[in-house]
Amino acid sequence: MGFIELIKQVFITLGMNKLRSALTMFGITWGIASVMLLSGLATGFSEGALSNIRSLGKDVVIVWGGRKSIATGSARKGETIRFDEKTLDALNAKAQNFSFSPEVSAWQTDMRAGPRLFNTRLAGVGEQYGELRNVVPDHGRWISRRDINEARRVCVIGDEVRKKLFGEESDPLHERVLIGGREFLIVGWKSAKKQGSSYYGPDNDVVWIPYSTQLALYDRYWFGNFIFSPYDIEKHDLAVAEFKNIVAKVHKFEPEDPEALSLWDTHKDAMETAKVFDAINALMVAIGAITLMIGGLGVMNIMLVSVVERTREIGIRRAIGANAIDIVKQFFLECLIITVIAGAGGMFVGWGLIELMNNVTLPEGISPPILSEKTMLISAAMIGLVTIFSGLYPAIRAARVNPIQALHHE
Repeated sequence: MGFIELIKQVFITLGMNKLRSALTMFGITWGIASVMLLSGLATGFSEGALSNIRSLGKDVVIVWGGRKSIATGSARKGETIRFDEKTLDALNAKAQNFSFSPEVSAWQTDMRAGPRLFNTRLAGVGEQYGELRNVVPDHGRWISRRDINEARRVCVIGDEVRKKLFGEESDPLHERVLIGGREFLIVGWKSAKKQGSSYYGPDNDVVWIPYSTQLALYDRYWFGNFIFSPYDIEKHDLAVAEFKNIVAKVHKFEPEDPEALSLWDTHKDAMETAKVFDAINALMVAIGAITLMIGGLGVMNIMLVSVVERTREIGIRRAIGANAIDIVKQFFLECLIITVIAGAGGMFVGWGLIELMNNVTLPEGISPPILSEKTMLISAAMIGLVTIFSGLYPAIRAARVNPIQALHHE
């Protein structure tokens, strides 16, 4: 039987019971669409969650000083650890696997530009901070090493600060403002940043100045925290251990002391989040696969009914020379055509639903689904599995029909 005749035979088989055939093919179509949509939603949620974590900075670790819980030598248990210039000098001299920046805790302060006055957050930071925390300004420049060495009164502002001081459409670059009653020059500003996580507050509401300037203005000798990020993500754990060892030598505590340092490791958070969403993705695909397998059972039912209805035809084909393999090929190819047509329709429907959700306004915090290559491959694999699952048994059963009995079948 040629391919064209085979396709005709498939449609004749489907046409014998239009409602049953339509419902069966709908099961395959909706099963594939479900797999695509659920997998796309899980991928979208995962990317959204990871994006929220990375908005804080790619693979950054934020470190605060704690209290010593292990007494060693001259170190007393319960002693507070405060990062200072000695900490910074040691890191500058010995850090090999990571870039870092000190940060003076963001304080609330008055800020004025002309008649406009409001309260905002002020953070003293280093020259690497902008890249580490994804706050490199879109306009102007970031704080330089010279700004820090000379304790210059320059600042970089977030988008909300810009709007409150100068208005929506303003460009405040090189404008002078008063911060805590002292004059500063705006050398850069950062456009609105989408941020899903923070530790002192949203970056849009911050004014950044050189850490040396803030320490001098407020007569303070210690930093609130450090942030760092490994040069090579494969050496993340090595970078964390190196940071602990350097700081431990300066402040005389055991690097393994669990209370000496408080770390927020966004890389580990991202890894854990990815694992959770991989599990959710697998669950959603499994739910879609169950729906698909139910459709596959429907296809198997159609093929088994077709075997019974065409028993005499099978006997005639065997009588004129067709062997068992020819019969298996015929019925399996028929099943393949049914599942491919229905599966292709399902992929089209799934793609349409994903595109629809990407073009409507979703509630705050809900990430749109993502149609990834992985999702497409999973869907195509599902079509193949359903074809094998629902077509092989009826095809083998057809091949096992006794030719003599088949010729006497009514």
